[in-house]
Amino acid sequence: MTVKKRSLASLRSQLHLLTGFIAGFVSAFMLLLYIYDVNSGMPHAPTSSSSSSSSVRAYQLAPAAASRVLCMVLTCPDYVERYAQHVAATWGKRCSKLLFVSSEDYEPLGVVQVVQSDSYDELWNKTHEGFRHVWLQYGEQYDWFLKADDDTYVIMENLLQLLSAYDADMPVYFGYQMSRYNVSYMSGGASYVLSREALRRFMSQAYGNSKLCPAPKTMGIEDFYMGICLQNVGVRLIDSQRALPQLDERPKFMPINVANYLYNGNISIPDWLRAMSLNEIETGYNCCSNYSIAFHYTKPELMYLYEFFLYHLRVYGRKYAEEPPAKLTAAEIMEMFPLENNSNIQDLSQWANKPDNF
Repeated sequence: MTVKKRSLASLRSQLHLLTGFIAGFVSAFMLLLYIYDVNSGMPHAPTSSSSSSSSVRAYQLAPAAASRVLCMVLTCPDYVERYAQHVAATWGKRCSKLLFVSSEDYEPLGVVQVVQSDSYDELWNKTHEGFRHVWLQYGEQYDWFLKADDDTYVIMENLLQLLSAYDADMPVYFGYQMSRYNVSYMSGGASYVLSREALRRFMSQAYGNSKLCPAPKTMGIEDFYMGICLQNVGVRLIDSQRALPQLDERPKFMPINVANYLYNGNISIPDWLRAMSLNEIETGYNCCSNYSIAFHYTKPELMYLYEFFLYHLRVYGRKYAEEPPAKLTAAEIMEMFPLENNSNIQDLSQWANKPDNF
């Protein structure tokens, strides 16, 4: 009897796992079809939200070939085969330059060693030193520098379209804007993008300056620390939600798996994300921009699913119209995205309410 009960319990557990996987798979499939519908100019069922796709000017994204994007993807020796190789086989192919940074070189995939040891606690060190390597080797060759994790999926065409409205010689960086300790920053898991001028300022003014930028250390809060460093050298934070208001004003860089957003309930969104997000989080189809750029916590099998639906699947009879966004002037950018008043972090040695292990 005991063995039978255990077998039934094990079966129920497996069924729950299978049900969860199928639900996530179907949710991702539905959102990709939804994005596909809007980008192709096809009507979609309206919703009650004021940010419904019915109010969005629908057009197919035009290529922005002039923008050269280097993609710096963080990985580790254990994840080279489990994740990194699948990034290289899917969305990484559309970067101008794809570079993996880790604690060991791996020539077949172009992985570069930038730190001596590797663990989650080394994220700040790896990012800090990864950008140093990128700047020294490639700084003048590219316009934009994307930092992503090896479990992030990026739609490069949508990123290029967003960047085409901005000038890489402006000190700006893009992502999903969050806040902690009353300081804004871009979510690292969702990925973020630095302009050439932002990276130049990071390397020439913030790097190695402990008053402006936290020094490399274990347990460093990578994305938060980068936000401090960049703001202290005059880099403007551009929340992707407001980066192209003529398209829509919904998030384009997503810190968690897209399936979590598609459930119409609060239980699918973790408390930490709601607490740190500057904007209210929506679920269902209004969760994410129709021109979404990046999704975090994407397993390899979903990367290939996205590849198929975005780049191989065609729906007969659909037509496309191309219309790039207007270029923003420096004056418009400064008005839309003013520098925050963060006088408390301008000398980190004097910051009274800094986090532990800072």
